[in-house]
Amino acid sequence: MSLKYIFAEPDYIDKAGDIFPIRLIDYEAFEQCSSILYISKNHFEKNPYPLLFLIFMSAEHLGFKNERELIKEFEKLFSLVARKDFKFVESDDNAWFECEYEEDGVVKKNYINVDNYDAVRTTIMKQNLLFEQKIYKTDRMRKWAEKALKAKQKTAPKITLEDIVTTVSVSCGKHYSDLQYYTIYQLYSDFYRLRKIVEYDASVHFLCAGAKDLKLQDFAESLDLYHNPYDDLFVSADKLDGLNKAIGK
Repeated sequence: MSLKYIFAEPDYIDKAGDIFPIRLIDYEAFEQCSSILYISKNHFEKNPYPLLFLIFMSAEHLGFKNERELIKEFEKLFSLVARKDFKFVESDDNAWFECEYEEDGVVKKNYINVDNYDAVRTTIMKQNLLFEQKIYKTDRMRKWAEKALKAKQKTAPKITLEDIVTTVSVSCGKHYSDLQYYTIYQLYSDFYRLRKIVEYDASVHFLCAGAKDLKLQDFAESLDLYHNPYDDLFVSADKLDGLNKAIGK
């Protein structure tokens, strides 16, 4: 397995250049402009046009006041993940986002356009543990999924990003100034590894106390950080009564 993300190394995308995972110090700025990443071709009826083109054609339907507001969001997003300043460029028959910079005395340019946007989008989401939201074909399926999500939220502990940061800080003896430069992938790797260690220690304690039929899980077993939480939301009709009880309906 590659160690790229645990070492916070970038991914290279053709023409776009290096795409870096977001660091916690930039996370709030990233949150303000990353919602556009959740828009996929599944949000549009079958259409041969590239995703970036469809987004621009549907800017107002997606909640933007106008195309300029959408452009600013993309400029901010691409600049954060590339750690270089991207600007929108338009010609008579084309448009793209461009970054001009100097390297070893040579002026170079990177581009993000309809041809590589999908690869850039997929990479950003993977690096920062963002997951595709399910688009359900019928209203009935959507309602089932909403019930399941409400039930999960009601029974699951409330853990915010700040809670995760403080847990890693206290448990690992790291100062908050060190964690500012952690990526989301690094933070969650530490957090879920800590949870496995705590669960392992608790299991050992119960086994020593005479507990039976308790399986001891290795605290170093592989973490599944890429499990999409939306994959577990679809439920069958016979489970709806249980979901209704769980959410108090």
